[in-house]
Amino acid sequence: MRDRIQTVLRQLAQAPELEVRWLHTLSLLEFIGARKISRTVADRHPSLEVLGHLADETRHAFTFKRLACEVAGREDVTEFLSVGAASEWFQSLDRQLAEWVTGITGTTDVYLHYLLTTAVVERRAMVLYPLYKAATRHAVVREELGRVVVEEQSHRRAIEDACQQRLEKAGVTLEPALALEERLFETFLTQLEKDVAQACVHSSPSLTRLEWNAMGEEESIVLPKEDFDRVAEALEAPPKPTNALSELSRRRHQGRS
Repeated sequence: MRDRIQTVLRQLAQAPELEVRWLHTLSLLEFIGARKISRTVADRHPSLEVLGHLADETRHAFTFKRLACEVAGREDVTEFLSVGAASEWFQSLDRQLAEWVTGITGTTDVYLHYLLTTAVVERRAMVLYPLYKAATRHAVVREELGRVVVEEQSHRRAIEDACQQRLEKAGVTLEPALALEERLFETFLTQLEKDVAQACVHSSPSLTRLEWNAMGEEESIVLPKEDFDRVAEALEAPPKPTNALSELSRRRHQGRS
């Protein structure tokens, strides 16, 4: 799966409009995480550790939103990339992890649920963010991703250790939770791959013959209407050759005669 993630991140990083949407989606995911913290273990004045985690998640949501605006060159970014699949991955993971751990312990432990979801999501972030940092062509994005990774790592280890200790008391490990996340993320990744591939085809209609051969199938190229009209006009009324081209043609003709 790592190779698939790396490939799709490299693809979307080649298209600024896709990267804007991707950054905005990352902002949303960080915001969902912050909101879940604030509604559970931070619904009252929390501990310093939880408050610090909440501050990090909120800051990361802001950072990715700001980066989306910087890459787009505007402040009114509203579009996302595979947002339904992204939200479903997080929401389904949170819900199913809660059901799993409640079934194991026999009790509803909000703090353990928080530790478990955080530990699993942070594991995914530590794969996703470094790969995206390597893929993006924007120096400011790489710089901010470096900061985000450092901040994620600062609390990930302590939270994961605390989660492991509580799970061990219940006679289980973190592995089933990680396997669940892997299955759910694969669904998100598949949708992301489809959306990126579709966007790339639409934004680059004139694929080369080599690219078509690499796809392993013959297909006709369908131009968007505006591109078709432009090409049709050029074919019906081609522009006159430039002076330089006319002179070059005259010299070649004289050389042959």
